[in-house]
Amino acid sequence: MADALPEEESCSSYPEVCDLPAIEDVMQGVSDGILDLAVVPLENSTEGVVNITLDSLIFDQDLHIKRQLTLPISHCLMRKPGAIQGDPEKIYSHSQSLAQCRRYLRSRFPGAELVHMPSNAEAARFVKGSGGNFAAVGPKLAAQIYSLETEACGIQDQASNSTTFAALAKGSGSKAIIAGKTTIAFSTLNKPGSLYKILDIFSLWDINMTKIISRPMKNKPGEYVFYVDLEDYVAKDLEDALTMVRRKTNFFKFLGSYPYP
Repeated sequence: MADALPEEESCSSYPEVCDLPAIEDVMQGVSDGILDLAVVPLENSTEGVVNITLDSLIFDQDLHIKRQLTLPISHCLMRKPGAIQGDPEKIYSHSQSLAQCRRYLRSRFPGAELVHMPSNAEAARFVKGSGGNFAAVGPKLAAQIYSLETEACGIQDQASNSTTFAALAKGSGSKAIIAGKTTIAFSTLNKPGSLYKILDIFSLWDINMTKIISRPMKNKPGEYVFYVDLEDYVAKDLEDALTMVRRKTNFFKFLGSYPYP
């Protein structure tokens, strides 16, 4: 688990909205009581799940999902005013954003070094304060906030690029199942048929499992935790099903029941 946020990042001057440099910092801010709510990315339509978010939810933090929302994501290439002279030597952004623009960056700037940053905002802030021939990738708003010029926008490889975000609150929240969507995490015994027996419970109760993602157990090589989204259920049926699931798992974590996006 990350250390508590340093004093200069305590957000005391941001009574309503606060930005922090990395996903881990945002989630830790909620755990530490500095923030009431965190909005973090869960999954991108082009590059898939954001592993740091899932792992922090499953292993590190006592947080629960209150809502999910999916937003279209458009990326811009941005540089310091007057710096658009020749190709940039380095391009900074979050690893997910760089991957979402992979084809554009490779074809347009084949010689540029792609540098991973904790967030797109941090990349824009770094480029603004740097003295090198650098560029950042991120939303147009970041260029406006940090007074950067946009050399090109809409550079993501997929026009329909979108990201699903989760709003997270402290604690495990209410365990009550509500109509909409429920997310859990669990692990099973490493024996033949163990996972099948869990999935069969959902089938018997006619519960739609819309997502299952395996993440490695950090301290047990070769063993996995499953992150699962459940939808299209009768609340009482899901309660009964999860009671059975808990009995057949050696790790279970309820991550939230919340309305549809």
